[in-house]
Amino acid sequence: MKFLIRPGNDPFARADATLLSAMGLPGGGIVKVGKTHILIRPGEVTDSSALMLGERTMANAGVKAGETIDVKRVLLPQAQRVVLAGDELPIEPRHAARALQGIPVTVGDTVVVDPSYGSGESSEPIEVRVVGVIPTPAGTVGSGTVVGSEGDTAPSAPETQPAGLPAGETVTTAEAMLTGLETELETLAGWLALLTSPGNLPGTWGLPSVAGVALEGPAGVGKSELVNAAAAAAGAKVNEISLELVFKPEKLLDLVEKGVKESVGPTVIFLDRLDAVAGDEGMFRNQMGAVLRWFLDAVAEKPGLACVLGVSSLEALDDTIAASDLLPRKLTIPPPDLERRKLLFEAALGKVPSDDIDFDVLGAKSAGFSGADVIAAVVHASAMVVRSNSKATTDIVLSAIEGTTPSLGSVSLGEMPSYGFERVANLDEVKQRLTEAVIWPIQNPERFESMGIEPPRGILLHGPPGTGKTYVTRALAHEAGAAFFSVKGAELLDKFVGESERGVRELFTRARSVAPSIIFFDEFDALAPVRGNSNNSVTDSVVAALLTEIDGVSSRGDVVVIGATN
Repeated sequence: MKFLIRPGNDPFARADATLLSAMGLPGGGIVKVGKTHILIRPGEVTDSSALMLGERTMANAGVKAGETIDVKRVLLPQAQRVVLAGDELPIEPRHAARALQGIPVTVGDTVVVDPSYGSGESSEPIEVRVVGVIPTPAGTVGSGTVVGSEGDTAPSAPETQPAGLPAGETVTTAEAMLTGLETELETLAGWLALLTSPGNLPGTWGLPSVAGVALEGPAGVGKSELVNAAAAAAGAKVNEISLELVFKPEKLLDLVEKGVKESVGPTVIFLDRLDAVAGDEGMFRNQMGAVLRWFLDAVAEKPGLACVLGVSSLEALDDTIAASDLLPRKLTIPPPDLERRKLLFEAALGKVPSDDIDFDVLGAKSAGFSGADVIAAVVHASAMVVRSNSKATTDIVLSAIEGTTPSLGSVSLGEMPSYGFERVANLDEVKQRLTEAVIWPIQNPERFESMGIEPPRGILLHGPPGTGKTYVTRALAHEAGAAFFSVKGAELLDKFVGESERGVRELFTRARSVAPSIIFFDEFDALAPVRGNSNNSVTDSVVAALLTEIDGVSSRGDVVVIGATN
């Protein structure tokens, strides 16, 4: 978007709120202006197309007042290391890191630091020049960023670099973990930019009070990495509080109260592993819920402060928290599906010396892997590469995958049958029809879309017992490279109200998380009889739940439902 440069006095850029909203930055964020990257906030401007820049910022960007320049929204990674010019700095590195928290820096920038962070008694602002940003030429300063001078002997690459890999070939964990989460990153960054904006922007716009966002996803899918990247894009620092070892409401209250009081400037408080303190029903859960409600109120009342509640399942939250108006946005990071697992392996192996790796095979063989599991497998493969003084191959990575236990489980996330159609004698017509209805849509979805053909969402097999219905379906899953879920009809029925329907929902959720997948209902007639013909209201509810889930199955063929009956 084009802006007219006008002189300003703020350390960050200011622009018209309407134009920022049109750019997808309602509360501000990070933009690229000329040669540099800067924080931008909504505020009073001389005219709607004006971009207010300070003198130092104009110098960094290489622009002058009166010029018209293109301004682009960007998402910068958190810098691992920032190098400042000079052998000796006028400010201690730890103070510099704290002063630059949440600020984007670009190689060549001169940044101004408040004199209170300096080692002397001067009241003049401190100017330092950025001569290095690792691993990219631009990034944001976060809680994990190391700031130092040219004279420092600190390593320029993470200490976790596998021995023997060439310098610069380090696998950046955060970058790999965020692969495939671009939409979630954009959404969360927008919310955090709005909530941490100075001057209580939501209140100015007449919006209701909001504390933050609930972030749902199993361990290892990238919640921490997502929060840090989104906060950096919003120009905020992160205060992460892990609740894994919190056993008393008083301890939780102390932690969150301290976090709220010590937050200065745009800050995001990330309560990670909230499930650990959720507890079962009873007094403990009620007390924890009361503390969290106080916390949400305190965050909503303090300008520039937002929170993210990290949970593996929203059901772990107290109902009053989950339904709170202060927590209106819920984001879900599902376990990586086949496509994202492929992308994760591509990103993680991007800098590892390799030779013609088949990422389709790696994705198919890693069902149940979280993003952290993928990283662990790649590190294992990198160690094998160093020991053998060779390049990574498909076989080496597959060996590493076999040596890595899926943290998301294997049985609950389906299985991969070990035999295909070659083990199924005769039934040629059945195999051909199953190939056309299931395998083709899974392996070539774009062809069906281009021709406007919608593949079937489900198939019903019928025949006497012992004719091979289960056997041929398992072979079909192998041929399609799909996870296989086999369910006996009566297994999902539960005497407690709502439990059967929840079982149906959880089954489809697991199937979608490892798509492509096949759900096989054996004895389907026991699970879904004709509605109204049963004296049991549970079966009628299950039929309704099944219809709802099947209607929600993607027409791309990622999840296929197969029922079998006599």
